[in-house]
Amino acid sequence: MMKRFQLTTIFAAGLLCFAASAQSQPAASKKTTGAAAPSMPKPAAEMKELRGLMGTWTSDEKFEQSPFMPSGGTGAGTNTARLGPGGFTVLMEQRSKSTMGSFVGHGVFTWDPNEKAYKFVWADSMTPGVVMETGHKDGENLVFTGETTMQGKKMSIRVVMSDRTPTSYTLTSYMNDGSGEKQTMSIKFTKQEPAPKK
Repeated sequence: MMKRFQLTTIFAAGLLCFAASAQSQPAASKKTTGAAAPSMPKPAAEMKELRGLMGTWTSDEKFEQSPFMPSGGTGAGTNTARLGPGGFTVLMEQRSKSTMGSFVGHGVFTWDPNEKAYKFVWADSMTPGVVMETGHKDGENLVFTGETTMQGKKMSIRVVMSDRTPTSYTLTSYMNDGSGEKQTMSIKFTKQEPAPKK
């Protein structure tokens, strides 16, 4: 009986010593099995060009005579642009009224690091589907080109953002149905003054 008690006591003491030894090991000595998490990508420096579009702007619109607008016309509206998720996009909304009626459009601007080019996707209340364009800097201008189909005709598009300052810029749109490029629209954007602080 005494021997069994001694053996049990020695065994219990051994377990206590083992547990104490394991707990006394510094945390730094434990090896990590998981790989370090990859760093998240950051917006490219080229996004700075698109951030200049952010804010609330008034739009003064002029439409040239074309097969789609025989008499031309004018319009006015409000354009708002804000930074998208992660800072990788600029999200734009245009609301205006013109001789064609009320108009709503939504656009997404971004820089594609794989293609080394700007990208623009546009959808509005007057055109089925979306228009996708690719852009680049040309001097101080931003120039976007793409294709669309209107009234069954395939058109090439060129959009130029020029005269860019912190408080204004001009957007000029051109189309070519195969008979030569023609200006179709010009919009002057003027940034609205922020409300005075009380």
